[in-house]
Amino acid sequence: MLPLLFGNNFVLSDESGQQFVNTLRPYGTPLAVQGNLAAQRKVYETRAPVISDVFFGQTTKSPGVLINVPIFRGNDIRYVLSVGILPDNLTKLLVLQKLPPGWITAIFDSSGVIAGRSQASERYAGLKGAAAPLAAMAKFNEGSIETITKDGVPVFAAFSRSEISHWVISIGVPVAALSGSLNTLLLIGSVCALALLAIGLVLAAFQSNQIARAVQDLIPPALALGRGETPTIPRLHVSEANDVAKAINRAHRLLQDRTAERDDAKVKEAAAETAAGVMDEFVATVSHELRTPLTSIAASLGLLAGGTGGALPAPALRLITIAHVNTQRLVRLVNDILDIGKIDSGNMTFHLAPVDLRATAADAIEASRALAQTHGTSIRLDAGPASCMVRADADRLTQVVANLFSNAIKFSPVAGEVTVTVGRHAGMGRIAVHDLGPGIPEEFKPRIFEKFTQADNSDTRQKGGTGLGLNIVQKIVSQHGGNIGFDAAPGGGTIFTVDIPLWSEAVKAA
Repeated sequence: MLPLLFGNNFVLSDESGQQFVNTLRPYGTPLAVQGNLAAQRKVYETRAPVISDVFFGQTTKSPGVLINVPIFRGNDIRYVLSVGILPDNLTKLLVLQKLPPGWITAIFDSSGVIAGRSQASERYAGLKGAAAPLAAMAKFNEGSIETITKDGVPVFAAFSRSEISHWVISIGVPVAALSGSLNTLLLIGSVCALALLAIGLVLAAFQSNQIARAVQDLIPPALALGRGETPTIPRLHVSEANDVAKAINRAHRLLQDRTAERDDAKVKEAAAETAAGVMDEFVATVSHELRTPLTSIAASLGLLAGGTGGALPAPALRLITIAHVNTQRLVRLVNDILDIGKIDSGNMTFHLAPVDLRATAADAIEASRALAQTHGTSIRLDAGPASCMVRADADRLTQVVANLFSNAIKFSPVAGEVTVTVGRHAGMGRIAVHDLGPGIPEEFKPRIFEKFTQADNSDTRQKGGTGLGLNIVQKIVSQHGGNIGFDAAPGGGTIFTVDIPLWSEAVKAA
């Protein structure tokens, strides 16, 4: 495990921070109090693993990071086991990604301090990042901006924040690298223009086709991993896609190892103490190993499709767009798996407050119009009460409504209409989504809310999806104390209903 984490040392300490073991100090040497007591206390408060922000160690006198894991004795935390990681090792992780020369990658902790950097890490590790990108990272979990690095290099930077550790990884592409080709073309005479265009078309088509195939080839292994099956990884010719494939294999081996430990009679007692951390470890592996390279691919393809690198010929742009769409599909799959893991492990938090159900439905409809137009359908909100206040987490309720809309649009016929109704029913707020699709087969109805299930699970099914959406919806609604149901609609189609407790009734009950 230590080589996998690129760790430098282990430290064992108690609640006061007193160290009992420190692999950086010779055996028998008096040990000081743990250098990062804030992370130490957070482990005892949350009873879960905690990744510290960057701090300066008492022994190394240099910046570092600790991964702190609680060690339980019965129901009580007896000790904390910490793995120390120096910026040099985080920098090695970035270098191993083999990004093009000149690209600058950096890892920021939750407070914006640089924990690792692919260039000049020894100079900037432990310092705050540049103000402009930090401001953007504070507003959004993912995105891209044009900025200037701390060493004065203008870049286009794409970034993504981990929902587990709240750390951010950023990849900066020098502006000169993107604009250099365009400047060169402007200097070349018109005599060579046609030849260069032909060469560019061939290369772009080849590379786009490689990326599109690689992303499509990764979808079956990812689905197999989610079902608990052995993923079959094809040979890929894109380095980032290979990183994702290796991560899938590592996650699968991790699950196999943990399953073998639970089945071994000699380690049943130890497996019982660590079983609670298996899902967290798996989710962390997926988040760090899959999401980051996928976000990098999606951001790069988005920049190319948006014309950042210059205008592309129509065939090349079509292939780039296909690759971008498939990458986004795989990112959505990873996000669904992460949501399932967080709900099942009890790590998904809900901030309940008064929420206008009608306004939420209206906002979700506007966000779904582009998807509806793509499928040739329309979506309409029926007139109802001016407002219907329910007790809910606004973001999670929006996720529920958006998933129901997406499902209804996907199964509606061309030129069909999805009707949405908001009102009150049996002392609760109700939203009903009515589609004009073929309906739900009788044999599938008992399994409709199970994981990875679809009415058509064949390899040739016409409707896409992972089979996770309705399972996530059911669990979120259940966490709100609500109900979800469905029924055949008069005249054809299906009506899904979601009931959420009204804010006034919830306050009275409290």
